[in-house]
Amino acid sequence: MKIENGKWVDQYGDPVTVFNFNELKEIGEKVTAVYGENITYNRIELISSIKDLSEQEENSLACLLNSDYNISKLAGY
Repeated sequence: MKIENGKWVDQYGDPVTVFNFNELKEIGEKVTAVYGENITYNRIELISSIKDLSEQEENSLACLLNSDYNISKLAGY
């Protein structure tokens, strides 16, 4: 699930239906669990992207996030 042109769509670009609503609900619950009520498009995108990672990709991301130098470099500082 992601937001495209201000609307929720699935990985194929199709709108939310009763068949894929549970995935949207799951993302909403995870975003709220991490950020509370302070939700932004970037935070939704971040949680959605993390949710789709393989275990190896997730481990690599965790290593990257644990390095202050790498985050600063990615942010352009």
